[in-house]
Amino acid sequence: MLSKSVDPGGIEMLLLTLFCLTLLISGSNPECGLRLSYESFWETGKRVAAGRYAEAGEFPWHVSIQSNRKHICGGTMISALWILTAAHCFAEEVPPDLTVVVGGIDLNFPLEEHKPDSLILHENFDRISMENDIALIQLSSPVEFNSEKIPICLPFIDNINTWQHCWVAGWGITSAAVAVPASHVLQKARMKLISREQCLERIPQLMENMLCAELEKGERGACQVDSGGPVVCSYWNSMKWFQVGIVSWGQDCAEKPNPEILTSVYNYRGWIETETAIRGKPFFTEGMDNHANVGVVPSRTETQPVFLEYCFLLFISLIAIRLL
Repeated sequence: MLSKSVDPGGIEMLLLTLFCLTLLISGSNPECGLRLSYESFWETGKRVAAGRYAEAGEFPWHVSIQSNRKHICGGTMISALWILTAAHCFAEEVPPDLTVVVGGIDLNFPLEEHKPDSLILHENFDRISMENDIALIQLSSPVEFNSEKIPICLPFIDNINTWQHCWVAGWGITSAAVAVPASHVLQKARMKLISREQCLERIPQLMENMLCAELEKGERGACQVDSGGPVVCSYWNSMKWFQVGIVSWGQDCAEKPNPEILTSVYNYRGWIETETAIRGKPFFTEGMDNHANVGVVPSRTETQPVFLEYCFLLFISLIAIRLL
């Protein structure tokens, strides 16, 4: 009977391959804030292509909220059934022709449409002060996620110094009287969060649950952001993106500097969880320890990109060693 020698290197390669496949299969469903089909392992948190227009897969959480097939506001997918946006985009009742369009960057091309099941405006929203400018749309059917449809993560900390590489995107509105998008292709601009102290010096009427952001130097198109749309940032230099703010209001576009006023999403995590639970479709903030003021609980989706990167690099290293 012939005996076969076992190649230790081959076993290592086999085990590593099985490990990687298991990890990939376990994370095959898109997780919040991860753009694995778009992001670069070596430029994590930074790869947003130069230029004014967004690329496919760059902002896969961004949605167009439309009435009579016209874009009226932006929003974000925070789960398969829930859209986060601004309360000032709506009257007290849902327009009968309201639709949420997901999965694309060009409004001229047919995109996936979803009908709302209900609209939830914050019960203390004030249209004069714009306090509590936040709303939820429950979809009548869930979004099937893929590389171009991915939910955004909600923030787990309110320290603005935590967030890096912030961006705003939108189709924009050229006129407040007529809902005409400034561009049929999604536009983008780099943003910088401003401390509350700095913002109060410029906008004394700033309410407690508001944030300020301004365009980074060299950026343009401040008037073409979407009301109700997100300002998203990466967590340090990770591959995970979080919605720090909802675009609420801003000063006259002709005036510089021109800060954008945002609803602080962090301050409304409890409201989001409560309102979605009441409707029987609860949403839970991922990675959040609800028993602490600021508790970061690393979840599988936060640690998964790190394991994938190490797995990939180790795999390449073993191949290189065996070729020597």
